[in-house]
Amino acid sequence: MKSASNAATPPAGTFLPRTRSEMAQRGWDELDVLLVTGDAYVDHPSFGIAAIGRLLEAKGYRTGILDIPELDEGWERLPAPRLFVGVSAGTIDSMVTNYTASKRKRRVDVYRPGGAVGRPNRATIAYTAAARHWYPGVPVVIGGLEAGPRRLAYYDYWQDSIRRSILADSKADLLVWGMGERQTLEIARRLANGESLRDLGGTCEMRSADDLPENARVVPSFEEIEKDSDHLIELFHALREENHPGAKPLAQGHGKRFVLQHGPLSPTSQDEVDSYYDLPFERDWHPDHTAAGGVPALEPVRWSINTHRGCMADCTFCSITFHQGRTIQGRSEESVLKEAHALSAHHDFRGTITDVGGPTANMYGLGCKLLEKGDPCLGRDCLTPDPCPALRIDKESEGYRRLLSLVRQTPGVKHTHVSSGIRYDMLRDKKGELLPLHHDLVEHHVPGRLKLAPEHASPDTLRAMNKPTFDVYEDYERDYKKECAELGRDQHLVNYFIVGHPGTTLADAVILFEKLLDRNYSPEQVQEFLPLPMTRACVQYVTGKDPITLEEFYVPRGEKERKQQKALVRWKAPESREVVEDALVKAGREDLLPRFRHLAKQAAAAARKRADGKGKGKGSPSLELDTCG
Repeated sequence: MKSASNAATPPAGTFLPRTRSEMAQRGWDELDVLLVTGDAYVDHPSFGIAAIGRLLEAKGYRTGILDIPELDEGWERLPAPRLFVGVSAGTIDSMVTNYTASKRKRRVDVYRPGGAVGRPNRATIAYTAAARHWYPGVPVVIGGLEAGPRRLAYYDYWQDSIRRSILADSKADLLVWGMGERQTLEIARRLANGESLRDLGGTCEMRSADDLPENARVVPSFEEIEKDSDHLIELFHALREENHPGAKPLAQGHGKRFVLQHGPLSPTSQDEVDSYYDLPFERDWHPDHTAAGGVPALEPVRWSINTHRGCMADCTFCSITFHQGRTIQGRSEESVLKEAHALSAHHDFRGTITDVGGPTANMYGLGCKLLEKGDPCLGRDCLTPDPCPALRIDKESEGYRRLLSLVRQTPGVKHTHVSSGIRYDMLRDKKGELLPLHHDLVEHHVPGRLKLAPEHASPDTLRAMNKPTFDVYEDYERDYKKECAELGRDQHLVNYFIVGHPGTTLADAVILFEKLLDRNYSPEQVQEFLPLPMTRACVQYVTGKDPITLEEFYVPRGEKERKQQKALVRWKAPESREVVEDALVKAGREDLLPRFRHLAKQAAAAARKRADGKGKGKGSPSLELDTCG
């Protein structure tokens, strides 16, 4: 992979230092904070270590980044810091980075130079041990998307067993969970002043039994969960009920000691969120990584703008609500436009902002009085089975619509796309009419494909996922196609589907297959379900029960069954044909075989023409473009 353009790469001195020589360029003879990550250093707000590092820098702390410490000079590349070492496995869980859902070793790690693999398994634990060795006596704080969801005892898919809290396993001094900016600054301040790190919101620490707060809520211990995994249901309820400012601390026994989780901080204010994204990011990988081909993970987000954090959806397979919170914490128009102007002035910019969004793009500005005050609201879900009447969808969608309009009017910006996903069930008013935002998206902001995530078509599976029923998607699909036709737009819908989710029998998988067959659609990429820690679906997977309703679910576990469900979605792929036929026979749906064989034969012929360089312009250029739109 090559750099985004032939323009000169920014000099190393404009990045946070990753070597002693770069420290010397800044006139530093020591560091206050050292941040360790398994990723290559990419100075972009989408990469957590860079975001934390730039914030520390802005507050006057001399901060270095020890990225991919197993390469180059390793741990000797930077000196021991004065205050603390912050350890993160990387942007995502190291086991997900290293292995597929089928537990096969991945051949590419897009967060490392040139996509080369080599990140250690359970990198948070490995890096903490190494930090203890190289920097004895220096406090070690862990955080990120590997540590946060594993802050209490959890099910480990890779070992098929219950593991202890990663804080106990790593023997770190403190664990930061959530987005981490305010906690990190407070940790630095306290250590600089010689103060204790106890009782800090959004963190976990180890305590003895006689040192627990009086109001602590004791949850099932690691040993109890290891003996009977049904205790995960009780643990899930405690996490869900104490996920608001002012919540009780949770105390979980690990042998003779306890992991003490302090409740989350209050939702981040708009001014705070603005300040995080207004920092002077280079939006590039460190120049030391250019020779290896750069860092592939940067390209999809290099010219994107993040508008908010938080998600109200509560999809069972996602842990965002336990990490970013349910409250939508958005940036101001001024901050977003400032970033749009900065992008347009960048020497590599070619006129297209690839995304203006967040966890779900059209949640920007969305909220209700309870969530904005940080109060718990567990009586009903925000979006399922239908949007809560307390949500200001009609009003706030106009704010996102206005924001998109302003961004696309930025001088130097030719195209403004939305690529981070849209909740189609939030594109209608309370009367069921499409919002003006829908029209603007179709006319101005779809880069040829609009990404939507129905996730499945089976009613039972969608209920297990806490997603809208498929007819909600079909209604929007019909309206989208109509709008495209009226505007003369040749635009498609790209769908995301999950296979192997709890609650998905073979019969459910065939329901989705039949919907795809009706559309002559076979997506190239399909997500195989992973029971990630701190998700409702993980509890479903381990216990066979939904932790909230206690409904019992069928759980597809074997590799053969998961392979069948994947093949039924990717039915146009040549390697899927035999598997699909076997699955349809097993499901008693031989009636679908003639149509499947006919369409699969057509797809194979079209693929051969493309491979031979014939039939240019005929058929779909890829499996993914044979879409519902």
